[in-house]
Amino acid sequence: AVILKVATPTATVGQFIEECIAAGEFPKGLFHCLNVPGAQVSKAMLEHGIDKIFFTGSVKVGKELMAEAAKTLTPLSLELGGKDPMVVMADANLERAVNCALWAGFQNAGQSCGGIERVYVHESIYDAFVAQLVEKTRALRHGPDTEFGVDIGAITTKGQLATIKDQVDDAVKNGAVIAAQSRPVGDLSKGFFYPATVLTNVNHSMQILRDENFGPVLPVMPFRSDEQAIRLANDCSMALTSSVFSESSATAQRIAKQLDSGVVTINDHLYSHGMSEAPWGGWKESGLGRTHGYLGLKEMSNVKCINNERVPSSWIPRNMWWYPFDRASYDGLLAGVRFLAPQDAAQFVSSSTKLVKFAVGKMFTKWRVNSEQQKAPEAKN
Repeated sequence: AVILKVATPTATVGQFIEECIAAGEFPKGLFHCLNVPGAQVSKAMLEHGIDKIFFTGSVKVGKELMAEAAKTLTPLSLELGGKDPMVVMADANLERAVNCALWAGFQNAGQSCGGIERVYVHESIYDAFVAQLVEKTRALRHGPDTEFGVDIGAITTKGQLATIKDQVDDAVKNGAVIAAQSRPVGDLSKGFFYPATVLTNVNHSMQILRDENFGPVLPVMPFRSDEQAIRLANDCSMALTSSVFSESSATAQRIAKQLDSGVVTINDHLYSHGMSEAPWGGWKESGLGRTHGYLGLKEMSNVKCINNERVPSSWIPRNMWWYPFDRASYDGLLAGVRFLAPQDAAQFVSSSTKLVKFAVGKMFTKWRVNSEQQKAPEAKN
């Protein structure tokens, strides 16, 4: 059975999932959706016994949950934060790279752990990339969506809105430039809205390039060499997803293999979470374990190994390494080691002969205990 606990601000999503499960006519009691504070749920589950916990949320809460689960050795899988980089090589298709940065950076108002939060562009195309990004960002619209006239909707909570603002303000205070923002549409008092924002003149001393923002903000930074791009992309405490843009498959693959990332997408971003066959997850502070795909199925299973002898047990009373031990056992097993790793052909032939003789003599004969074997050893003064 599965117990689902969604975040309190998105309780209606959990209710919708529950309705879908019910419509599928699954066995009663197989799925439960709870709408209570997360701390209460995790404590109750751990105290009353649960097979495994799959948690998606912040790094802070993930660490706290892991510490609590350790008390009962309850296994868990954690999908935590992301500070996902996009690396745009000199030979990238510029228009596609810009359009993808807009989509993967601003979709859902930037509230996706697998969305783009950092953009690194080769210096030879940096100005052209930024020019297109600025032009198209200014064409986007943010506000309450009621009649399909808006591109970017609301931030989920007031606290998250404050985090986004604080990081952008910190960046600007330390020299960053707001190169472009989307246009407001409608009554912004109806929710928590933040414009799609492009930042330039940024560096890794700023929060905006180090901490998860979870908002519609794209800081863009140039790089000179492949090595610098890889170093900048990997200079982060999280490693969930990333992307590489290049017209050369060999170049893209080479860069992708060097990125610290659970998922790397070439010439695209963000869609892999929708592929049920592709494993999803990261490392560092992005979490532990995987969901989706074969690895995700294994995460939800307990591994059991069942061994069965191919030779009928009635044929062999005992294995050659079983009791009793004597000099013949030592010599026979030593012959087995030399048979598996002979120093030369002569030793291979000699050890194989000794091994076969010992194995047949011990495995296919019954152990008959004689009176001498039953005598207690004499005590020594």
